[in-house]
Amino acid sequence: MTIVELKSEYTKKKGSLSHRDEGFQIMKKYYPARSEPHGNFLYAFLCLIYDGMHELDKIKRKMRILFISATNQVIIGDEDVDEFYQIARRTKLISINPNNSIELTEEGRRLVKVSYYHNLFTSHYMKIFFSEKFVMATTAMFLIILSLLKIFTGLNIDSEGMLSDGFENLTDLIKIAIIGILSIKFKRDKLASVFIIIMMLFTGGSLIWSGIVNLINPGIINPSTQAYVIGFVSIALNAALMFLKSIVGRISGNLSLLSDSKDSELNVLLSTSVLIGLTFAIFKLYFVDGLVGIIIAVIIFKEGFKIIQELFKKEEDFDITTIKVFADNIYDNRLTAYILGSIRRESITRPKLLKNFEEGLDIGRLYYEGFADFFYDKLNSRVLEKHIDKLNEGDFIHIINDELFLSSKGLKAFYKAKAREFSERAHNIRVSFKFNFGSLVVILVFLLFILLIIFGPQINIWISTL
Repeated sequence: MTIVELKSEYTKKKGSLSHRDEGFQIMKKYYPARSEPHGNFLYAFLCLIYDGMHELDKIKRKMRILFISATNQVIIGDEDVDEFYQIARRTKLISINPNNSIELTEEGRRLVKVSYYHNLFTSHYMKIFFSEKFVMATTAMFLIILSLLKIFTGLNIDSEGMLSDGFENLTDLIKIAIIGILSIKFKRDKLASVFIIIMMLFTGGSLIWSGIVNLINPGIINPSTQAYVIGFVSIALNAALMFLKSIVGRISGNLSLLSDSKDSELNVLLSTSVLIGLTFAIFKLYFVDGLVGIIIAVIIFKEGFKIIQELFKKEEDFDITTIKVFADNIYDNRLTAYILGSIRRESITRPKLLKNFEEGLDIGRLYYEGFADFFYDKLNSRVLEKHIDKLNEGDFIHIINDELFLSSKGLKAFYKAKAREFSERAHNIRVSFKFNFGSLVVILVFLLFILLIIFGPQINIWISTL
């Protein structure tokens, strides 16, 4: 049976979850740290054997070109495959025949099967999570909660920044309606994006007006613990929405969602500016609230006009990838690592690298499902070629007669990426529990949260007496 046949068998089960309890226990036994097959390449090594590849040299050739977005590993080298080979032998996932061909043991075949089913199951629900309808419903729910909390708190403490931020979140609901009606229902994506950016610019204008009024006649702001809590919650939720909308916008090619992602990014800045204003209000410097609002408004206008300029380009000149969003970092980091690692490993031409990438991505999609391209099905050699040109312009690589070379800058970036990779791989190897700095930070943050709940009223009284 091959991986493709496994998929048809899973379909016949109609998405049965009976394998998952058993599967988690098996994966936990053989995969490091997260116990997830998409977090490592040992799974791919076993899959190739499962699909009938029994010679180590042939497996190495396939794994050298493998691409998936879900790991931080720069690129797979022959020494990595040798490591997987040793692990698989030690854990009795493979057996070696007298002619040195490799076979999966029953346990190895079992691990491949439950891992693949896990990828199918997880990818199915991740695709729902990264759908346009889900992101719109989630955004609407968060915006209603946030806006009501901010408006109520802003009225209580007389913060112009908090009030503006609350009403801005409330008007964002109109943007969700615009995306649903114009973009998704009537397929007028550019028009929806224009409306969103115009509303974003309107927010910038109102911020400038309220900021100037506040500078001329600063109002007294009464900071409170609740205001800080709401501010930090707002930053966290808007950052999550920014990431989610940018991912879904890039996956679906929805321009209006990408534009709205930029708006969420600016909401993070707005909430940050409110917290800055509250902090300076403790020292009775009330004008800072308006001053920071004006600075944020300038950033809003800068970003807004940049996107408007792109939107009004001719259809043949317009490229949706020119609108940069947070999610692009996922692909940029992995594509950069793949390109630099490929050039560092061997003398390679641009056509050969593009061919390797297409083949490696196909293998990744077969075994890792949506985790190969992080659910961006438009990822292809054309996207990689653009990235090669970008690295060439940034002086990370040099192109001479279609052959690719690393510059000193590119070599340094490669070694930095490898250092991060080795650090993570070392961290993911389970030996025994060890108390570390990260654990200490988590505990301290938890204790601080408990103290705020217990002593919040007393802190409010102390602040009000300043």
